[in-house]
Amino acid sequence: MVLRFFLLLLVAVLYITHLGLNDIWQPNEAFYAETAREMLERGNPLELTYNYEPRLEKPPLTYWLTALSYKVFGIGEWQTRLVPLLSAFGTALLLLLYGRFLKSWRFGLTAALVFLSALQVFALARYDAPEMPLLFFLTGSFITLHLYLEGRGKLLLPLSGLFLSLALLTKGIPFLALYLGTATLYLLLKWVFKEIDPKGGIKTLLKVTFWGILASLPVLGWYLYAYNHYGELFLKVFQSEVIHRAFNPNKGWNWGFYPVVILWAFLPFSLHFYYSLIGLFFRLKEYKNLLFSLSWFVITIAAFTVAKGKIPVYILPAFPAMAVLTARLDGLRHPFIAGLNYLILLLLSVAFFFSLHFLDVITNLALWSLFLLALALWASLSRYELMRNIIAAIPILYLFVFAVLPFVEQYRPYKEVITELKSRFAAKKFLCLGYFYKNFPFYWRGKVYVLRSEEELKNFNPEEVLLFSPKPLKGWKIVKRVELYTGSESRFLVFLKDIKRHKRFREFYFLVRD
Repeated sequence: MVLRFFLLLLVAVLYITHLGLNDIWQPNEAFYAETAREMLERGNPLELTYNYEPRLEKPPLTYWLTALSYKVFGIGEWQTRLVPLLSAFGTALLLLLYGRFLKSWRFGLTAALVFLSALQVFALARYDAPEMPLLFFLTGSFITLHLYLEGRGKLLLPLSGLFLSLALLTKGIPFLALYLGTATLYLLLKWVFKEIDPKGGIKTLLKVTFWGILASLPVLGWYLYAYNHYGELFLKVFQSEVIHRAFNPNKGWNWGFYPVVILWAFLPFSLHFYYSLIGLFFRLKEYKNLLFSLSWFVITIAAFTVAKGKIPVYILPAFPAMAVLTARLDGLRHPFIAGLNYLILLLLSVAFFFSLHFLDVITNLALWSLFLLALALWASLSRYELMRNIIAAIPILYLFVFAVLPFVEQYRPYKEVITELKSRFAAKKFLCLGYFYKNFPFYWRGKVYVLRSEEELKNFNPEEVLLFSPKPLKGWKIVKRVELYTGSESRFLVFLKDIKRHKRFREFYFLVRD
């Protein structure tokens, strides 16, 4: 237990460190940061706008929570990312308590560690988006639902409904299907194992369904408000964001997408998870206490596999269940598990060496010392097979926080440039010609006008304009020249590769009338 608490503290420190180092990521993080800022500025939590135009792609809870963070701590980068960070920690705490219910405190602590060490969780906990708050609320709803189904208290079902309601307010009504699907599969498995009779199972499912429908009323109320307020615009966005993504007839099936995503997103435990999953199917009677987690995982991956839209972060709601199923291996000493540990150590070591070379820090003694220390600790932990994988991942997480993030920030001068220009030209209107960076409104602290052509400049008084342009214009004076990345920073590995090759960068100009 001491080792696990030490690793938990170490991982938590890495989560927190440099949380506000990077400017708001663009394009996606900028939507949530700026919408929350405008909400606070306007003082109306029901009117969601980005760059002072309606922002209806997601329900409002993520914006509300981010705005609350701004209200309490001020507007800034780490305040923007406080919500996903606390959501990750909250999910780990829920897993700790859930593990105590399933088996022991040690089991729960192991599940929490497995969850927090997953590479995708670590990355998304430092990035403001609905995924981490959604995960926290869904995890709360699933865990309390399981406790209710096991007879731990009638009030747990309303509590589960409350968690579910918050999850739906975070990302929408489709997640009700995961909730009801998981309950249905779990009750079906209990009937197969003759732990409930069909009549009792149907009665229980009807109760769960009732509370699920009741939990959906707040988000349905939000949809009704948005439709009444925005009319056809809301319907168009709902069609694009929900229906089209799930049932797009122009996209074919890709059954292997998420199993492959899990291989890298759930590192350093993805291979152990698959090993545990296969073993579990052959020993279901022995591990009946894990049937709910198994149902949770199966329904989640099935739902997103059937849906036509495919984005790696969609599988995140399965990660807490996967952490529990992986924690099943804790304490088991088996040659195959040991072999997987060596394979993970090899893969992460190669990634570490490649990163040192990529970042031109191959001679950094501190990084090498950390790696050798982790390697020595890994070698000494033969009795703690699962914990070895966290030790193997520590150098990668450390490298990401202390080397990768500072490295990329050299190529992201958004805050520095825009705040300087704001101080010099606060009275002017900020116009973007042709190119528009989504985090500009956040740092400008006001409306940014987007022009598609030079003809639209005629609609503004040139003397009142600060113009952002990919080229100098005759009759305009250059007040700032800057080189910016023109691709999407959300594709982080592509972004890193482009930095190294100096690809997709372009020189831009800030202009005022000469």
